[in-house]
Amino acid sequence: AFSLEGVRCHAWHGSSFTQVTMKLCLAFSVSVAHAANPVSKVLELLGSLQSKIVKEGEAEQEQYEKFVHFCQQGAKQLQRELNDSADRKAQLEAAVEKSSSDIESDEASIGELSESISTAEGDLTEAEKVRAKQHADYSSRDAELSETIDTINRAIRALKKSSFAQTNAQSIGRVSEALEALIQAGSIAGSDRARLQALMQSSEDAQDHVMVQSHKGLDAVIEVFEDMLEKAETQKGQATKEETKQAHSHTMLVSSLKNKIKNSNKELNDTKHHKAAAEEDKATAEGDLAETTKDADADNSELASLQTDCMVKASDHEASVEGRNEELKALDAAKKIIEEKTGGATDRAYSLLQVKSKASSEDYSDVIDNLKALSRKSNDFSLALLTSQISTTVKTASSSGADPFAKVKGLIENMIQRLLDDAKKEADQKAYCDKEMSETKQKKEEHEEDIEHLSGKMRKAESAIARLTSDIAELESDLGHLASMQKEMDENRAAERADYDSQAKDYQQGVEGIQMAIKVLKEYYGKSSLLQASSGSADSSSIIGILEVAESDFTKLLAEVEADEKEAQSYYEKTTQENKVAAAEKKTSLKFKTKEQAETKSELEELTGDRDSEQGELDAVLEYYSKVKKQCVAKPEPYEERKHRREAEMEGLKNALDILEGNAIGFLAVKTVHRHQ
Repeated sequence: AFSLEGVRCHAWHGSSFTQVTMKLCLAFSVSVAHAANPVSKVLELLGSLQSKIVKEGEAEQEQYEKFVHFCQQGAKQLQRELNDSADRKAQLEAAVEKSSSDIESDEASIGELSESISTAEGDLTEAEKVRAKQHADYSSRDAELSETIDTINRAIRALKKSSFAQTNAQSIGRVSEALEALIQAGSIAGSDRARLQALMQSSEDAQDHVMVQSHKGLDAVIEVFEDMLEKAETQKGQATKEETKQAHSHTMLVSSLKNKIKNSNKELNDTKHHKAAAEEDKATAEGDLAETTKDADADNSELASLQTDCMVKASDHEASVEGRNEELKALDAAKKIIEEKTGGATDRAYSLLQVKSKASSEDYSDVIDNLKALSRKSNDFSLALLTSQISTTVKTASSSGADPFAKVKGLIENMIQRLLDDAKKEADQKAYCDKEMSETKQKKEEHEEDIEHLSGKMRKAESAIARLTSDIAELESDLGHLASMQKEMDENRAAERADYDSQAKDYQQGVEGIQMAIKVLKEYYGKSSLLQASSGSADSSSIIGILEVAESDFTKLLAEVEADEKEAQSYYEKTTQENKVAAAEKKTSLKFKTKEQAETKSELEELTGDRDSEQGELDAVLEYYSKVKKQCVAKPEPYEERKHRREAEMEGLKNALDILEGNAIGFLAVKTVHRHQ
């Protein structure tokens, strides 16, 4: 008998024990085998170290997978933000460019309008000066002609009152005075002045030669005066007509210049307001662009940093995995060498000779009772079957006188091994379920996140399409309204022009008719006055005066309708030009918005396809996730409960072995080099 660490093992001489017997003693005789067999201890330590390294690797792999997921999600999010920033940046740059173009165009327009207004104001001032001079010249000329006409009329009346008998020195003197006054008049033409000077000379000679010829000389003087009177009246009428024409032209010019200045000032103010709005839009867009660029730079920097960190972590993980695999390979090689090379030496140095059971019938009864209680508690059919087998084995051995220890022990050990195998299988299944559930859930969340992101972009695209559709409809409506308004303006302008042509024609004909009537009356009454003083001459003067008033009214009305026509034509041309510009701008905007709408619709189709693809992948993941959940979750008994139940069963079986082995006496023979029993 030998005593090792307080445990006595006995052996019978001449008995031989196999390696299996030794293992039984090692397993069920507390720690004797470990103390007696250092090689087995080393192998156990190597196995424990391998398990520890594998568990550490699994834990590290789990953490690494989480980090990889973090890297992927972070990179996706940053890339999305960068894409959104790029789109926003392109829109803002286009807005800045458009605002700059509008500002430049407005500045050019402001310069042109300011110059046009300045020129028009200068032309208006100059026109007022010219008109003032024209009117002053007319007033002076009209006064001279009126004075000349009055002088001639007085001279004619004076001569007509003188008879042949009265032709004497006194009458000749009056004629000489009238001639002298006419010669001094500035309105007398050079040829008439020469004739008057000749008559004056005749009148002076007539003072010494008064005879019958004096009557003929008086008629000649009256004829000259009447001829001069007609010329003076004609000149006065032409001057008045010219004055009326100049006044009409001046009115038209002033009206045109004032309308031009008014419209130009309005357009100038509108352009300045538009420029101010464009400058404000540009400043806002530039501020947003700077902020967007700053955010994009920050996202780029963060993405680069994230990529660097992830690459470093991946490199470190790869090195760690490689080092761990090398370590496991080395441990496995050492273990294999020990098992292959030291087997014989171990058997010789540390061998079991014999184990003999001294378990009593009471011990077997305790084992059977404990197993029955355990099977009832766990409600496990296999334990009930084991209890029945042990009971049968013990009864059979008692009848034959054989020792049932080995067989009972084998039954219990087999049951323990089966439970261990089941536990390992379920542990592997649990690890598989945890891994598949985690990975599938992660994929599910990724697809759901991608779908939500795509759905968000789709909602934006749909909103943009709705807005563009509304804008396009509004632009088309505006273009239709402009076309309708222009058509109505064309029709109104044509009607106004026709009305103007009719009125102008009537007034022109009226003026011409009155002028012709005045001429006829003046010619008739002028000739008749040479022979006799007609009673109708006074009436003719009243009629001619009324006709002249009517001529003046017609001329004024003609000037007014011409001014109205010019103003209406100017307004029509300006409004037509504004409509053309507005239509061109709206057509350009309609073209770009239609193009943008088509591009957005194409983008929406792509997004819809991408989302449908993601949805298909998500559906597949959900289907697989459902299968995994049925396999791993939908169990009648959770894994943890099964684990606790199995541990309880194993503990009960080990207790049964302890009962048997508590009364078992083994003999351990330790053979060493150069030593014999």
